[in-house]
Amino acid sequence: MASTQLRSQIRRVAPYFRSLSLTGEPGCGEEAVARLLHQMCPVHELGFAMVHATEAEEWFGGEGVVDWRGVGLLYLPEAERLSRAAQEGLLRMMRQHGTQTTRVVAFVGRGLKPYISAGFFLPELAGYLASLRVALPTLRDRAADLPALIHDRLQRRRMEQAAVGLRTRPVYATDSFLDAAAEQEWPGNLYQLNDVVDWLVEHRAGVPLDAEDLGAALKSSEQKPRPVAARARLVKLDQIVQEHIRNVLLACNGNKLKAAEVLGISRSTLYRMLDAAEAGPLLLAG
Repeated sequence: MASTQLRSQIRRVAPYFRSLSLTGEPGCGEEAVARLLHQMCPVHELGFAMVHATEAEEWFGGEGVVDWRGVGLLYLPEAERLSRAAQEGLLRMMRQHGTQTTRVVAFVGRGLKPYISAGFFLPELAGYLASLRVALPTLRDRAADLPALIHDRLQRRRMEQAAVGLRTRPVYATDSFLDAAAEQEWPGNLYQLNDVVDWLVEHRAGVPLDAEDLGAALKSSEQKPRPVAARARLVKLDQIVQEHIRNVLLACNGNKLKAAEVLGISRSTLYRMLDAAEAGPLLLAG
């Protein structure tokens, strides 16, 4: 079973790792795995710090080095989006301290190789982070876990509602409902599952659930737009532009001519914009 293998791997590596990468599709429980690694590592008494890409330069940027004392595990949920300044600062910290106390866990999706090839990620830093890899199974590979995951989400929603004084009817997940859930692909992984359970709590409380109820909830989940972060990103416009150029180049497999066509600019303009980028010259195929 995929989840059993994952737990076994976490138990094996937690006492010894210094830095590692989590690979897989978004929404496969990457933050939960990072927190479990923190709980099981030797420095679990120290804090857990999750640093998003928009906050990374505050942690790692500049000439100084942030004091890691008090941080047992540093989790980077968007490692591929770190700016060059943040990457250089993090690499400097890892060189100087060697993660003697603080453990570093980075979620890298399908891996950092495309970003290294395109010149967006420092190879040495990627080497540190990828010294050990833990692959996260998708929800469709964890069909046996679905009843427990659905039950846990229902319990959490009931607790949240009770905490604000709401009285709600229970939601009954029948065997036919669970069988239908096990047959789904769940492309959104846990994000999608949580959306489905939340919709059922709101619209189907008090009645036994069947496959038709699951279909209605899935349809609602597919139509639901992903929430946009409420906090504005306080970054320079140039950085936003460079991030968009980077994403287009990656989508075009590094082909500058095709990327320029998608962006609606000439190839020479694209070259000038790349030359002006904070990340420096990009090593891309022509």
